[in-house]
Amino acid sequence: MRKIFFLTAAAWFLTVNSAVGQARPFPQNINYPYGYKSTKVTSADALAVYNTWKTSFLKHDCSNSAWYRVNAEATTQTKSEGQGYGMILTAYYGEKAYFDGMLAFYKAKRTSSSRMLMGWDATCAGFNDQGSATDGDLDVAYSLLVAYRQWGGNYLQECDTILGYLQTSYIVNCGSGVKTLVPGIAGGTAWGGCSLTDISYYTPAHFRLFALVNNRTIWTEVADDAYSILAACANATTGLVPDWQAYNGSCGTCGGRVTYYRYDASRVPWRMAMDYLWNGNTTARDWCAKVTNWANGKGAHNIVDGYNLDGSNNGTYHNSAFVGGFAIGSMCNSQAIVDTFSSEMKTLNDQQYFNLTLKCIYFLILSGNFWKPDPTTDIDYEAPVQPGEAPLVPVFINNKLRIKGLKTALPARIVTLSGEVVASVGGEVSENVPLDISFLKRGLYFVLVSTKDGACRPLKFMR
Repeated sequence: MRKIFFLTAAAWFLTVNSAVGQARPFPQNINYPYGYKSTKVTSADALAVYNTWKTSFLKHDCSNSAWYRVNAEATTQTKSEGQGYGMILTAYYGEKAYFDGMLAFYKAKRTSSSRMLMGWDATCAGFNDQGSATDGDLDVAYSLLVAYRQWGGNYLQECDTILGYLQTSYIVNCGSGVKTLVPGIAGGTAWGGCSLTDISYYTPAHFRLFALVNNRTIWTEVADDAYSILAACANATTGLVPDWQAYNGSCGTCGGRVTYYRYDASRVPWRMAMDYLWNGNTTARDWCAKVTNWANGKGAHNIVDGYNLDGSNNGTYHNSAFVGGFAIGSMCNSQAIVDTFSSEMKTLNDQQYFNLTLKCIYFLILSGNFWKPDPTTDIDYEAPVQPGEAPLVPVFINNKLRIKGLKTALPARIVTLSGEVVASVGGEVSENVPLDISFLKRGLYFVLVSTKDGACRPLKFMR
């Protein structure tokens, strides 16, 4: 039988690609177990920005008709970073044809120069640089977990293959056993690591999921050690972090690389916040609260694209890469700050590849559509009751189930603990319209009720 994860009343129309049967059609509109979701950015906003991004940057222009790629600043250029972002987006939006075409391009651009990860600067015909940039491959690996939860198939094995390459060549031990990511490999030789790393490459919540793939437990250590690296470089007052640093926080000029809060570092609030939103990690929460309290003091409409770590300006432009990063970080802080930064994002007309792509991802998160793709669990039933909703309570009368608290008639399905659909209700159910459960064997089940906004309300019951 088909397995499911979250059910929605209906998928929104995306393109013909979205017709493939994904398990979690957009929108999901979930509440995260922790933190605050924006009340200003909706799923409709997220979809509109995504469609703009597809038109601008998702390309099908290579001689190999199976390939899709993300266009970067130069029209012929595809960065591994952008390919990773694009694969995350197309997986969450359930567009399998685009996702598979991007995966095909990614696999074709893996090189021995980067120890079998993608050459970070590729073209249709070849490469501008065959060396790797680790953040892109990490995001590709994560996107494959989302794809696996959407469509099943071989995506989990594809993820495991990439994790194997990363684990073999891209994780190094530094002082006190801190595990650090090598930021890249060129000509088969790793550069940086303990002496030079980029905190925006670390997404602890994603790494905790990687640890569940084929028992790759080292990723839990990398996730935990990310906070040591973060603490080593974060300004004690502002919380701001640099683009580049040594694992222990100091590397002088870092070989001429950026040592203040710039475009790489603008992603760190997103990278850290997910570990609180999904897992309740209080270290992530505390840092995100500190840096977004500082940003809120600056004012969302005053945010620019660069800061010295003491908070003084070192940038000029106002865009979603920076405003959006603080919007995601503020999901660990307060509803008011989330909504302030979310509202400011909606005023921005981003057109540059990096800013618009991140805006797409940030709108997914803010609108409650960045669900957790746990590779070991078939169904996520931990959706909390939203404000104003009554809890659902099972009431049994003569082999029928009434759902107390469900005032509006809505579609429903009954599933087993393993996620097998055993009944799809043809009509609708409500508190006054019961479900016939006489055919069910004895055991524990869930009834999943699709709400009018496309979310899902689960109810556990024993037959």
